[in-house]
Amino acid sequence: MKRFRTFVLGATVLVGCVSSGVLKLALIGDSRELRERTDDAAAPRDSSSLLVIGLDGVNRSILYDLLRGGDLPGLASLLGGRQGRRFPHAHLDESTLSPLPSLTIPGWATIFTGVTPAEHGIAGNEFFVRETMRFAAPLPGTFVDETPVHATYTDDYANRLLEVPSVYDRMRAAEPDIRIWVSVSPFYAGADRLLLAERSAAVDMTQSFFETTIDRDELGKYEWRDREIFDTVIEHLEGSRGSPPDVLTLYVSGTDQYAHVAPEGPERAIRRYLQGAVDDMFGELQKELDAAHALDDRYVVVVADHGHTEVVADQEHLIGVDGEDDPPVVLRAAGFRLRPFELETGDDDFQAVLTYQGPFAYVYVADRSTCAEEGQRCRWHEPPRFEEDVLPVAEAFFRASEAGTNAPGMKGTLDMVLARRPRPYGERDLPFEVYVGNGRLQPISRYLESHPNPRYVAFEERLRDLAVGRYGERAGDVMLLAHDGDRDRPEDRYYFATTPYRSVHGSPSRRDSEIPLILAHRGKTTAALRRLVERRLGQNGRADEIAALLLDLRRDRSLRK
Repeated sequence: MKRFRTFVLGATVLVGCVSSGVLKLALIGDSRELRERTDDAAAPRDSSSLLVIGLDGVNRSILYDLLRGGDLPGLASLLGGRQGRRFPHAHLDESTLSPLPSLTIPGWATIFTGVTPAEHGIAGNEFFVRETMRFAAPLPGTFVDETPVHATYTDDYANRLLEVPSVYDRMRAAEPDIRIWVSVSPFYAGADRLLLAERSAAVDMTQSFFETTIDRDELGKYEWRDREIFDTVIEHLEGSRGSPPDVLTLYVSGTDQYAHVAPEGPERAIRRYLQGAVDDMFGELQKELDAAHALDDRYVVVVADHGHTEVVADQEHLIGVDGEDDPPVVLRAAGFRLRPFELETGDDDFQAVLTYQGPFAYVYVADRSTCAEEGQRCRWHEPPRFEEDVLPVAEAFFRASEAGTNAPGMKGTLDMVLARRPRPYGERDLPFEVYVGNGRLQPISRYLESHPNPRYVAFEERLRDLAVGRYGERAGDVMLLAHDGDRDRPEDRYYFATTPYRSVHGSPSRRDSEIPLILAHRGKTTAALRRLVERRLGQNGRADEIAALLLDLRRDRSLRK
């Protein structure tokens, strides 16, 4: 079943000025071998195999509605089939929530490490590492730069930001000869093989992270990218001589990328995308695995990282970095020298750093007494002063949102300004509280009693998971939460970005936060599968428990009885 493959380099590669990252990605081909192994090495055959499907940007209610309505026959076939609205060999969990912020990079980092952002160290799509003065940006939000996106697949950029082992590392520690393949997921440390796509599709996929708006008829180019990736997976399965990997992870990025820019809005866009070519691809994958009897004793896990919220794609609703009413203006008016919006900068003369996470923005501040004069490098490895450094920033943004002070266009844009007393690097950080003006902080639970928001789900708990822990300081000293997930109408929502989008995500809202988790096995009943999930995740699922569930499924021999 060999397919025709395109070997023409994308347009970006054909022009004269090409980044080394683009060229390196294009030249890799359809896979990277990550680990040397002997052909006769094999994991124990008495362990169940795993197929993990990661759907980027798919809210739980959308996916489950399509599955139960019979609109995804290809995916249903991987789940052991459907009977009416029921799945006799699958459990569809209704409780799992994404971590905060509900974004791609911290979401998958949490799922594939099994710990919270404050422990695995990836606080957002971009963040600042104080002790090394490093700006980390697997998916930049305050500037456009494809370099780190390419480097994630060519040089392990996102993997190297993790401060803990991945779930694949942990599997390999228990089973040295286990075979693990990962397809285009940003996190693959511990795997044997990273599966990509032939040249132009791989390059095009990374560039699409920075697309903004498109026309409705451009759906096909997103489907083409995922088609190339599925084809790579199926061709490698065909070449495995009837011995598929013990663990196969397949990451589908087109769902998220199309939803960000589609004119029909994110919900209709995701429904349209899932019901199209991508579901046919799932059907083809099922047939290929069945041909090798690779689904006979294989758990199938389907999970996503976040949902989507529709916004207005214009400059009025976008909170940017270079306008007269944007956050940098507020910081400079408060007396802070700001780090330039670049991945790498030779300028060490800054007292504040700003990062964007969709509805959230993080502000990092230095102890300005260590760098009061221009040209002095701040001691970023030391914490800032609360009253002299942190509170002035919180007050400045509070006044900007309340009254438009120094930035009239920011008036009414923020739901909350959050702050906390700093702790020295390496110590467990304090939780954020709501800044209510004039130097006063209020615990989130108390604030929500007087400002209830039923759209937010487990906000205080998930914010602690982000900001209280070994690396909790990577979520900043002051946090801004825009009016986004708390508003009903797109016209009333705001978001932090450099270019306009038609949908964003990252907020504590149910729309952004409720993610699917499906466990299937054609040899087990729904009730048995539900017990396996609830044994690990309980009644209120957390994304950081999914890795432990995968380990349970792989190594616990009692599950096979």
